[in-house]
Amino acid sequence: MKKIRSVAIAIVILACAGLGTYLVINKQSPPPPPPPKPAAHEPIKPPVKVKIYRIAFDDDHAGLRAVEAEVPGEEVPAEGALRCLIEQGDEGNLVNPIPKGTRLLSLEVKDGLATVDLSKEFSDNFAGGSEDEALCIGAILRTLGQFPKIKKVQFKLEGEPLETLGHLDFSGPQDVNWVGTGIGGGN
Repeated sequence: MKKIRSVAIAIVILACAGLGTYLVINKQSPPPPPPPKPAAHEPIKPPVKVKIYRIAFDDDHAGLRAVEAEVPGEEVPAEGALRCLIEQGDEGNLVNPIPKGTRLLSLEVKDGLATVDLSKEFSDNFAGGSEDEALCIGAILRTLGQFPKIKKVQFKLEGEPLETLGHLDFSGPQDVNWVGTGIGGGN
């Protein structure tokens, strides 16, 4: 019995050793990784200078005044300019005409028409009269009007057409050269 047991143990040990040798010999190593490709160095695009429009008060008269801003070179300039207009706060005697909390949801340009989709805060947080409304819309029109491909702007609010902020009719596309009632301002 001892002899059978010893033979069985020897067979198991030989089988394990044989299996181990087989696995080591037949182990296929994974193919080497491909050599790294040289990194394509895209040139860093310099920032683009754009104009955004703010409300300036001269002799108790409100008008639009152009202010230079920089848009990162990787951004579409028209979208970047509109984001700058919306996101920047007041600065000195220049006031941002866009209602606080407004977000740009999208800007699409096709065949000369820019469709601007703004968040509900654009309407919800607007607290002004017809002149304030004209200055607000005028600032967007002038900011987008500096780009030759944009001739008109259609306003949307959360994907739905914007008819008014309470006083003026903006239901159709607005010409970027529209200046509204009493809007002054240099380019």
